[in-house]
Amino acid sequence: MNSIYDAENLQNGFVPVVYGYYDRANMMESTPEVINHSHSLCEIMYVNEGTMSIETESNGFNQVSCNQFILIDAGIRHWDLRFNKGLCSMMNIEFQYEEGTGLAPDLASLLKADGKMREMFEQQPRVLTLSDRNGVVHQLMKTIVPLADSANEQGRHLCSLLCTQVMLEVARLRGMNQSRESVGNHYISEALDILNNNYAEPLTASSVAEELHIHPSYLHRLFREYTSRTMKDHLQRIRIQHAQEMLIETRKSMLEIACEVGFSNTQQFQQLFRRLTGMRPLEYRKLNQKEYERPPKSAGDNTQTEEDTYA
Repeated sequence: MNSIYDAENLQNGFVPVVYGYYDRANMMESTPEVINHSHSLCEIMYVNEGTMSIETESNGFNQVSCNQFILIDAGIRHWDLRFNKGLCSMMNIEFQYEEGTGLAPDLASLLKADGKMREMFEQQPRVLTLSDRNGVVHQLMKTIVPLADSANEQGRHLCSLLCTQVMLEVARLRGMNQSRESVGNHYISEALDILNNNYAEPLTASSVAEELHIHPSYLHRLFREYTSRTMKDHLQRIRIQHAQEMLIETRKSMLEIACEVGFSNTQQFQQLFRRLTGMRPLEYRKLNQKEYERPPKSAGDNTQTEEDTYA
């Protein structure tokens, strides 16, 4: 299985040659088999409509939405291809670099001439998920698929040329994405620090954005893009995680724990705890705190314990 980054591909005359391809209107109907494999070709899967997700051995979980694509290098095992419940339309090309002649410039020449391409081949990302910002990759792949289906030599040469253009665009989009991420990552890192260190405070997106000196809507969009969650959802999960620790490690009451992790009342705390963990706080305590015992009542004490109240 030859990676696109293999040194032999840098010899003079090596160009991409397309061997596999499809353009399917409904992936849920046309891809019933379970995918769990790797292969000898580099693969680009492009989502025309809908959303799909796939697991890869080098990158974990990858979600690819409409007008996005994922590049998976040869030899990378991938599995658990899933589609959203609605329609999912996708294109695919599979190719490798090999010695050839024709219209396409060879890889060695491209790496000398194009800085983004050279940078990509130096860093060698095995899996890439990118947004096709101006639709160039979509148009190129739409043209490649019917050409690859033709049996004539001219069609194959055109496919190599178009696939070369695809790789140039992939390198360009990757460079753009890295520039945006360097700025975005800074703000998200700062925002996460604020949430982790001040989770018990009445934080809002506006208060965090003010501390970072950026607009709340920009922070909200960045946070959703980088974490796949809203800031409110992430903050709630941090609070519940700390509550779980306190339930196991202390004998504090539900009210004390709720207040210390940032909730104004126990009802809100219990509802969220049950939604995120699947059980009530006291159930979680009993299950995880093996040495937990209900504090004994003094004689004549008719007050309710927290267990009586929230059972």
